[in-house]
Amino acid sequence: MEREDIDPWYRQFWPWFLIELPAFAVVAGLYTLWLAMQSQDSLVVGSDDGVNVVTEQNLAAEQEAVRLGLVAKVDIHLETGAVVVNLSSLPGVDLPTSLQLQMRHPTMVSRDSQIDLLRAMPNSEGEPTWAGHFIKPLTGRYYVTLSSGNVWRLSDEWSGQSQFRLDPAGQPGNGQH
Repeated sequence: MEREDIDPWYRQFWPWFLIELPAFAVVAGLYTLWLAMQSQDSLVVGSDDGVNVVTEQNLAAEQEAVRLGLVAKVDIHLETGAVVVNLSSLPGVDLPTSLQLQMRHPTMVSRDSQIDLLRAMPNSEGEPTWAGHFIKPLTGRYYVTLSSGNVWRLSDEWSGQSQFRLDPAGQPGNGQH
C-alpha cells in the first residue's frame, strides 16, 4: 500500500522549522562574536602584577592622606564645569600648588575626565583653595579621585551633586554623602 498524497521532505513545514532553530543560533552567535571583536574591553587588565602594584600605591597614598588629616570640599558648577576644591589638613602640613581631579566613569572609559587644579586665593574661612574647569559636561555616576601625584589621594563616588566631601578611605563618613 502506497500513499500518493505525501510531499517530499523539503516541501514540508516541520523539517525546515527544526533546521531554522539551530541555524538562527549559529547566526546569532557569529554576530555576537563580531560585536565582541569590534572594540577592546577597557576594564580588563592584562596582568595581575600591574593590578597589585597599583593597588599597593593607592593604599599607600590613601594612608598618607589619613596621616596628613586631609579632607576636601568639592564644588562643581554643573552648567559651566567650574570646579573649586577647599582642602583642610592637620596644622603644619605643606600643601601642593596643584592637584589632580579624576572623574572615572564606571563603564565607559571615553567619558573619563582629568583636570589639573591650580592654587587660588583662600576661601572666606581661610582654607586653601584650588580651582579648575572641566571641558566635557559630566552626567551620571563617577568615581572621583583627588590627588597630589602619587603622594596622597582622596576618593569616593559622585552622582551629580554640585557639592560633596572627600574623606580619606576608611574614615568615618567616607561614602556617606
